[in-house]
Amino acid sequence: MGPRERVLRALSLEEPDRVPMFELEFQYPELVVGERYVLWEGYGSWERTVFRDVLSSMAVVKDPVKATRHNTEVLVKTCLKLGYDIVRPVFVPDPLEAIRYARKIAPQLVVMGSSPGTGLGIPDGSSMFQMVRWAYTDPQGLRRTVEERVKRGLEFIRAQVEAGAEVIVDCTDYALKSGPFFKPSFYHEVVFPLIRLLVDEAHKAGAFFIQHTDGNLWPILDGLIATGIDGLHSIDPSAGMRLRDVKERYGDKVALCGNVDAARTLFKGTPEEVAAEAKRCIEDAAYGGGYFLTSSNCIYRGVPLENTLALVETGLKYGRYRP
Repeated sequence: MGPRERVLRALSLEEPDRVPMFELEFQYPELVVGERYVLWEGYGSWERTVFRDVLSSMAVVKDPVKATRHNTEVLVKTCLKLGYDIVRPVFVPDPLEAIRYARKIAPQLVVMGSSPGTGLGIPDGSSMFQMVRWAYTDPQGLRRTVEERVKRGLEFIRAQVEAGAEVIVDCTDYALKSGPFFKPSFYHEVVFPLIRLLVDEAHKAGAFFIQHTDGNLWPILDGLIATGIDGLHSIDPSAGMRLRDVKERYGDKVALCGNVDAARTLFKGTPEEVAAEAKRCIEDAAYGGGYFLTSSNCIYRGVPLENTLALVETGLKYGRYRP
């Protein structure tokens, strides 16, 4: 079975030949395929943060198409070598060109695009007070304002699917380790209707929709699942989200993606500990289908390569379904 059929079956809550795998970001391809990402001349603060340890030695490229194609090609090579089934182009100045190019050079992989989000994730320090005050004093006014942003973002979802994306992921964190950032009623009244707009647009365009969010989601998980999302990433173990419990309660409604602990096991553990946790995730959530083995965040710089390899090797060895 190829990656595309494997992914589509899992998102349809069916059993493929084995558990599919992917990562939302892979930040050190040079350790896997011997090639680095390049930086576009107009790169922003996120790239500065991610690559701060090697920033001075990275090539800077003026041409956005050249930078996009180079980084997409390096990522595709990495995904193919590791056995991933989905490629999500990142660190690219032209996301649509990245999707088109990924489909061209790796037609066997599923290409993942990105949702513009609701704009109602956990705010940063500069906007937190204003956002909280607005949410509690005029929630419907805030909804109307953000709804306009979301509606403008629907066009971007359509454009990505037209370019070749078969899955859209929304990376918006809605909860802290202690629970949702806002009171649950705010999510039901304001946030979830906006997520449904994004989900419906992806479905209308012919794509699946995965929601990523960290934190303890239990107080709002019923409502989040009811928006129609096809997959949930990452089921944050550091916030007490047990994959087995989520599978038992929602495994017939949504595909689950996760949840090898990126902050502790992958970052600080041994390869043996990573393998043991990955096997436990497979045992807890793979039965019946609808499961992707991933980290609980991404493969970021600082995660030992041997731990990354232990994760994917465990998936390839133990993630197979009985015929």
